[in-house]
Amino acid sequence: MKTRVKITILLMLCTLVFCLLCGCEADVANASSEVNSNYQLEKYDSDYKKILESGTREFMGTHPIDESFLNWFVTSYGDKALNSIVEKGVYDNSDIWYEVTGKSIHVLWYEYCLYSGINAYENSFTHEIDTLSEDEIVFNIAGDVSLAEDKSTTNYMLEQKNGLMDCFDDNLLDVFNQSDVFVVNNEFAFTDGGDPIVEKYYTFRGPGEYVNELKHIGVGLVTIANNHIYDYREDGFLDTLRNLEKNEMAYIGAGRNLEDAKRPVYYIANGKKIAIVNATQIEKNQDFTKAATEDEAGVLKCLDPTEFIDEINYAKSNADYVIAIVHWGTEYQSRYGSDQKKLAEQFAEAGADVIVGGHPHVLQGFDYIGEVPVYYSLGNFYFSLDEHMPVDFDTGLAQITIKNDGTVKAGFIPCHFSECVISLVDDSDEMQKIFTELNNVSNNAMLNKKGEIIKK
Repeated sequence: MKTRVKITILLMLCTLVFCLLCGCEADVANASSEVNSNYQLEKYDSDYKKILESGTREFMGTHPIDESFLNWFVTSYGDKALNSIVEKGVYDNSDIWYEVTGKSIHVLWYEYCLYSGINAYENSFTHEIDTLSEDEIVFNIAGDVSLAEDKSTTNYMLEQKNGLMDCFDDNLLDVFNQSDVFVVNNEFAFTDGGDPIVEKYYTFRGPGEYVNELKHIGVGLVTIANNHIYDYREDGFLDTLRNLEKNEMAYIGAGRNLEDAKRPVYYIANGKKIAIVNATQIEKNQDFTKAATEDEAGVLKCLDPTEFIDEINYAKSNADYVIAIVHWGTEYQSRYGSDQKKLAEQFAEAGADVIVGGHPHVLQGFDYIGEVPVYYSLGNFYFSLDEHMPVDFDTGLAQITIKNDGTVKAGFIPCHFSECVISLVDDSDEMQKIFTELNNVSNNAMLNKKGEIIKK
């Protein structure tokens, strides 16, 4: 105990005794209050010291926890919460914050930042959401979506009374609505301008108002680190960013500079914080799609994974879970390649909790790298190359469920595309047929009969 505090408390006790002897009840109450106040300050001093000196980097969630944060914490959550944390005495386990408050250290730090005004840039890309269940957070993630002009799927959409909503059966729309966050890969530019890259065989663009078609089916986040977002060069790319922002659609994987392109998007729900990050391995042999630099717009590339690994590390230091979505692989190959496997291993080591891939235009198999589930390719979702109707194909959704107990469940929801309409596959035989085909191209993981990815 500090000498200054000892002397103060001793003087207060002497005053209290004097007041008792003289019968001054009001003075007794005041003196007693001052003693209690100083005692509380001394206890705070002791508790803060235990946390700040004993708390490990993991315990602190890598945040610069200091006395200001702890003062805010006591003001917001009370002495009892602080006492509970100190009494546990386990300073290498960040879960204690969640056990005491129902919020992880990352969520508490976010609340403190809102209160104090620090990290304003980062906090502007954090979304607090209400979940359908208090026990879990559900993410649905789909593969390639294109609403590009003069394509068969887009032409069909424009003929429908309810636009894109009429391109999915009711059962699948229900699945969309049962998720808390719905993510798709936006495989075209939202622009009426720009010049197409004439060297590319396919270039995709659609008007900015089509962002609302995605919103109508419940999409809340698009990934744009892919090989078609830059089809109409920088002008079309910047138009895309403006149209997404104008229509309040969150995006990841690209930006006006490298800092923007590497920025995660965060979701806070049920006391947990989840980061989603995105990058592209494509193109491997060309450079049509520009990589973002310190002062130039473009996408985040991961053929050299250094920058993406850095982003995953950063996201993990600021969130409880990281979902990494990657554009990679070889087109029309149902078996994933060794390059995808190698990248997945590096992303898992960097801190990704789930890895979801796309680009090959077909479904690929699944994997487990340690405890990290990997979807190598979700294939096409709502997508066509030209004005001709695509041949029927199987597709599906990655459904990632994060339970309040920390369990991460990875599932696959099978769907089927036919004549510009995608339907939920609910026939048991047809479902198992798709599962069997995917299990045959998966090495370390498989789908069980419920559509859950499990280790082999």
